[in-house]
Amino acid sequence: MKKYLLRNMLYVPAYKEEFIEKSLLASADAVIYDLEDSVPLPFKAEAREILRKYLERGAFKDKTVFVRLNPRESNLLQEDLNYVLEEDITGFIPSKIYNIADMEYYDGLLLKMEREKGIKEGHFKLAPLIETTGAVLNVYGICTATQRIVAVCFGGEDFLNELCGLHGTPPKAFDYPRAAIAIAARAAGILPIDTPYLAVHDEEGFIKEESLSYEMGFAGIQILSPRQIPLSVKCFTPDEKEVAISKEIVREWKSAAAAGSGVAMYNGKMIGPPMRKRAEKVLEIMELVDKNGKKLS
Repeated sequence: MKKYLLRNMLYVPAYKEEFIEKSLLASADAVIYDLEDSVPLPFKAEAREILRKYLERGAFKDKTVFVRLNPRESNLLQEDLNYVLEEDITGFIPSKIYNIADMEYYDGLLLKMEREKGIKEGHFKLAPLIETTGAVLNVYGICTATQRIVAVCFGGEDFLNELCGLHGTPPKAFDYPRAAIAIAARAAGILPIDTPYLAVHDEEGFIKEESLSYEMGFAGIQILSPRQIPLSVKCFTPDEKEVAISKEIVREWKSAAAAGSGVAMYNGKMIGPPMRKRAEKVLEIMELVDKNGKKLS
């Protein structure tokens, strides 16, 4: 399966053409064109038409592009897909997910539409929003419901609404869902993506909170402004020291293995398989960064 670099996923309201134009020039790892919350009901049809126009222009070709769909119960989902189910779309962000059955529904719907349009089966990926209390409790099942899923995205504000919780500083109510999402996603072999940091001008706060998310295992964050791209790159890219240490660990492990040893030493400490595997994952991330031309900025 293709590996995705999703340190940042930039939300863009699909009815704002000036924002779409800016997103095409931005260096985001992925863009999410939103047909749901950020688009008022009177503008839903216009948003679909605008996305269709850009698709016909080939504007999204060779880019990682997701579309956030209106929820299944809205009666808008099918119309959304009728307009944007084209091969230049990487995948979709289903909203208001509750359980495995929801993901099986989306998988079946996409399979049916792929067959009808002559698109390769499994072409469209999914990165569902974990934004309900039920979804948090069912998160591992959701992560493993279909092979289309490449990531799961935490929707913190909708989760807080269902929880009747408060958005403190720091948001303690996020501790459990963040841990549950990170563990479930990594166990399923997919990427956990953090909830947006709403204070778009608070660079210090962003780095403080998202550095902790990186420590918890998150691969990236949904962002609301291009100004958050370099901040997210800083938080979710291994730094030079981590990369250098990882290279040394892998080098020492290979030398030990060539000598017939199952363990190695680095800086006077024994290197076991978990440390080696972590080092290899760090180097894999950097390979993706190089492949995608997404350097630190």
